[in-house]
Amino acid sequence: EELKRVIPEGWEVKPLTEEMDLQYGFPFSTKLFNEDENGVPVIRIRDIQNGTISYHSTEDVDEKYRLYKGDVLVGMDGNFHINYWNLENCYLNQRCLRIRSKSDSITEMQARYMIEPYIKASEKYVSRTTVAHLSARDVNDLKVIIGHSELQEKANQFFNSTLKKIVSNRDQNQKLAALRDWLLPMLMNGQVTVGEAKEQLGMVAEEENIYLKHS
Repeated sequence: EELKRVIPEGWEVKPLTEEMDLQYGFPFSTKLFNEDENGVPVIRIRDIQNGTISYHSTEDVDEKYRLYKGDVLVGMDGNFHINYWNLENCYLNQRCLRIRSKSDSITEMQARYMIEPYIKASEKYVSRTTVAHLSARDVNDLKVIIGHSELQEKANQFFNSTLKKIVSNRDQNQKLAALRDWLLPMLMNGQVTVGEAKEQLGMVAEEENIYLKHS
C-alpha cells in the first residue's frame, strides 16, 4: 500500500530513515570559502554531479559531516543531483543529504536506485511552478524495499562489490584527467615530447595501479 505497487511475497517496505544512516550538511559560512585549498574541502550541490571540489573552508566542523567513499549524496535545491562520492576528507555543505549504509541494512547502491525515481519525479513536479526544494519531510516519506534475508545477503555482496569498482574507476579517471591537463600544455609548447608524455602517463598509471588501454 505504501508504494502502490506489487512486490514479491516475503519482502518488506521500510522508511529510508529507518534503514539507512542519513546526515544533512553543515551550514558553512560562504565568507570563509577560499580557492587556496586552505582548510577542509566543502562539497556543495554543484559539486555532487561531477565529484569535484570548488572551495575549502577554515571553519571548524564536526566529524559527522565528513564524507566517505561510496556515500550517496543528494542535492536538495534546484536540481536534485544524486551521485556516489569518491573523494576522501571532504565535508558536506547545507542543503545536501548524505546517505550511508548501516551495518545491518541494505547497500548505498540499492537505496539509491530505489529512491532516485521518486526524487526525480518530485523535482519535475515542483520545478513547474517554482524553484525546486527537497524538504526533510520529502526525505522522511521515501521508502525502500527489503528482500528476504537470504536474497538480501546475496544482493548486498553484489552491490558492495559493484560500488567499490565504480568508486575506484571514478578515482582513477580523475587522476588521469588531472595528469592530462598537466601534460597537455607542455606538449603544446614543446616542453615535452609525445614519448615523454606517454612515459609519464605510464609511470603514474603503474603507481596508481590503473589499467591503460593501448591505442
